[in-house]
Amino acid sequence: MTHPLAQADQVAAAEEAAALWLLRRDDGQDVERDPRFVAWRDGAPENARAWAHAAAIWQAAGQPSSDDPLFAALRRDALQARPDRRPFMAVAAAIAAVAILTVGLVWTQLAPRFTTAPAQPGPAADAAPTFTVAAGAPDSFALPDGSRVTLNANSAIAVDYRADSRAVRLLRGQAYFSVVHDARRPFTVAARTRTITDLGTEFDVRLGGETLTVTLAKGAVAVSALPGRNAVRLSAPGQQLIAEGARADTVARVDLTDVLSWRTRLLEFSETPLAQAVAEVNRYGGPTARIVDPAAASLPVSGQYRAGDPTRFAQSLAEVYPVDVRTRRDGGADIAAR
Repeated sequence: MTHPLAQADQVAAAEEAAALWLLRRDDGQDVERDPRFVAWRDGAPENARAWAHAAAIWQAAGQPSSDDPLFAALRRDALQARPDRRPFMAVAAAIAAVAILTVGLVWTQLAPRFTTAPAQPGPAADAAPTFTVAAGAPDSFALPDGSRVTLNANSAIAVDYRADSRAVRLLRGQAYFSVVHDARRPFTVAARTRTITDLGTEFDVRLGGETLTVTLAKGAVAVSALPGRNAVRLSAPGQQLIAEGARADTVARVDLTDVLSWRTRLLEFSETPLAQAVAEVNRYGGPTARIVDPAAASLPVSGQYRAGDPTRFAQSLAEVYPVDVRTRRDGGADIAAR
């Protein structure tokens, strides 16, 4: 059971954050579409209540204009405030009082705790990798906050942790994130034009050709969308978002065992076209398998196969599927329809 004082601190923190988001909204930011705001609001019941309460106060106050000199002074001091001061309730009361009572307030008596310094954008698409896995087995890494990331073969991420944010970019390949949730420091993963925001989560992100997939294993995530479209929330394990170029994002249910089997170096296929299965097997290194007969490319294959040995994979196929396999001088295997 949560101690009453701890509950009070949680409520106070939520209300402080709500005031911060109101100030950002007044500055013209579309916070309702900001995945950081969505992550904060949906991350805890007290956050949702604090936002609803603060927005109601703002509405009742008539949404004071930034041209009002008293309100302008209030915001200016709020933007310059140090992040280690308290409390929010004085801030919210001051905001409402400016519009409703139109009285002068001395900001030094309010001692706000937060800052509205703009959030850092995170690593760029051409950032230097922080963690990299080449061909071979997947590998796991601990992040500074206790979160963990497992990278598939030929994968890399860049990490940028700040005082108020935890930003990661998937530069290439595939990564599985197990995130320690912290509503005050949103955890985001950028991949191409999308940003995935953690809501207390384990999830998988993969870049393959022109396709980006985000698969939820536990908890929930919010995935930003192309301009003019709403962000997508995944909240049921096994939900997978698929983004391809300018097409509308789609969400489907997938088998988590299939999608996440790569973490154990066991590759599981279920009616997977042979060309796709061969490409997946080859990414883990070793002499490559290749399809030399287009008639075999679309053959659906199923089963579990160990990563790191494409030739053995090809030979296993020949035992159950209508394909012939020829071993090359380099140790690899050529596959043709039988």
